[in-house]
Amino acid sequence: MTWRRSITVERAVPTAVEPSERVLEVASMFGLGVDESRTQTIIPRTEIELRGGEVIFIAGPSGSGKSTILRCIADQVRGCLRFEDVLRGGDDRPIIEQIGSTVEEAAMILSLAGLADAFVMLRRPSELSDGQRYRLGLARLIERATHADELAEIVILADEFGATLDRLTASVAARNVRRWVDRRPRVCFIAATTHDDLIEALEPDVLICKPLGGGIEIHRRSRHRDPECPS
Repeated sequence: MTWRRSITVERAVPTAVEPSERVLEVASMFGLGVDESRTQTIIPRTEIELRGGEVIFIAGPSGSGKSTILRCIADQVRGCLRFEDVLRGGDDRPIIEQIGSTVEEAAMILSLAGLADAFVMLRRPSELSDGQRYRLGLARLIERATHADELAEIVILADEFGATLDRLTASVAARNVRRWVDRRPRVCFIAATTHDDLIEALEPDVLICKPLGGGIEIHRRSRHRDPECPS
């Protein structure tokens, strides 16, 4: 049984600056005032519907506000599983001992994350490359979602998804995530990244386009298409 939930995201920041000597000099050059308190809209008020068993892809250039959207979601959805949280941690046992309740389960989860090599499974996190540690974080997310309450609404937030991986490995990991979410009707996986080459691999059910500036566009797409943010 899947679930759905609508949330509203919105974020604006004040733009007033301290009138330092250089600020006043630039302001006078362009005829600007610096004593007015203004706000800049980063994320306009927008409703996003989250559904279990779906993938949401947030696309846009660096600095456009993708991470801000994820933070807005995390502020409203209690118990989100966040990628940056599982990347932290001091456990340096071999990774086969850190994932799953059995060897079989550990191997299955590590394989989904692209860590199927037996020699890699026997290594400690400190011995892994940056890309392998990233995939270990993905495995930890999958494990936590797998062992969550079967009635829980599970929202996974993956900022800069696949950014530290080579493009082939990132594509394979994205396809594995898509297949895994298809079998998990309680999981909503939300990925944000500048790498729109992963759209095809993730086959997102919802594509959120966040260009630079205050705009935002949301497209719910049928599967097995090649979605793109409109230019």
